[in-house]
Amino acid sequence: METQKQKKSFGQWIKTSITIRMFMVGILILVLLIPLSYIQSLIRERSYRQTEVVKEINQKWGNEVLLYGPVLKIPYQIHNLKKNWDEKTKSYYEEDLVTIKHAYFFPNTLDIKANIDSETLGRSIYESVVYTADMKITGSFTLPNFEIQDIKKEDILWNKATVIINSTNLKGIRSNLELKINTNSYPLRSRYTQNSYTNTLETKFLKEASLPKENPIDFSLDLVINGSEQLRFIPVGRETNVAMTSNWASPSFNGNYLPNTKTKEITESGFKAHWKVLQINREFEQEFFGELPHIDTSAFGVKLLIPVDEYQKSERAAKYGYLVIALTFLVFFLISNDRISIIYVLHLTNFNIRTL
Repeated sequence: METQKQKKSFGQWIKTSITIRMFMVGILILVLLIPLSYIQSLIRERSYRQTEVVKEINQKWGNEVLLYGPVLKIPYQIHNLKKNWDEKTKSYYEEDLVTIKHAYFFPNTLDIKANIDSETLGRSIYESVVYTADMKITGSFTLPNFEIQDIKKEDILWNKATVIINSTNLKGIRSNLELKINTNSYPLRSRYTQNSYTNTLETKFLKEASLPKENPIDFSLDLVINGSEQLRFIPVGRETNVAMTSNWASPSFNGNYLPNTKTKEITESGFKAHWKVLQINREFEQEFFGELPHIDTSAFGVKLLIPVDEYQKSERAAKYGYLVIALTFLVFFLISNDRISIIYVLHLTNFNIRTL
């Protein structure tokens, strides 16, 4: 009789034990998490594949565009006197060692008008945003200030002055580039730059009439370029104005400066945006001596977004799977407990559904 009572009490304990119920619920949750983990792994694999395909499409069409320039580049001489000992005369003599360095001057005004014709290119089930930007770049250079470095006029090599433009995407350029300065035209040619994030385009030596020795000079440049995802500019002008229009309806304005909210327009047919950046708004000056600085952190522009990313939606849905599984067994556990009323369980379930 005692053995039967012990069996009954043990069986009753298994049926009523909260610990056993929690243990069984935990095992069932772990079993259901196995297929959910397989689904998440598949989503991640497809997402990585999407990134690779988009990168390949962008490389063939043209990567994102970052425009840095135009910049006036003028070489100058630095004199270093070195004392040498002459064995014949038994005396010292001075030798003038001349070093050539370059000064870089940013434009006084820089105006950019960009029209972005965007579209999507697809491969299999993947898509990427690409565009063709038609830009009109105008501005002016004023008399360079060499006095801040105590450089004498006779050490300035005006006859070897050039204009350079840096860009992250030379492959996407679709027009011959000719920089017009006053009445003269100068073709831009690529120059090899080592360990640089951007590629350099440079003119030949400027003519005397194109140099801002006495009066400011005006310049203009027409640029048609293929790019993808982003278009950004570095505000090198003392006053930089950028006007941008596009047929893409999902822009994301990024960088250090946002467009004017009063003139910004975003509709189903595209967007319009305008930026105005003054020298006082920036972290850098108008002239640099020795080398051109890396100031791409000051860039601003637009990123063209795909409105619906299926893999991002799928990943979010898979994450909610954990919550659904946990809530299901939590409700089962509470219902099976005689001490919890059904009304309270329904109230708790309704509250959790609303929070989702």
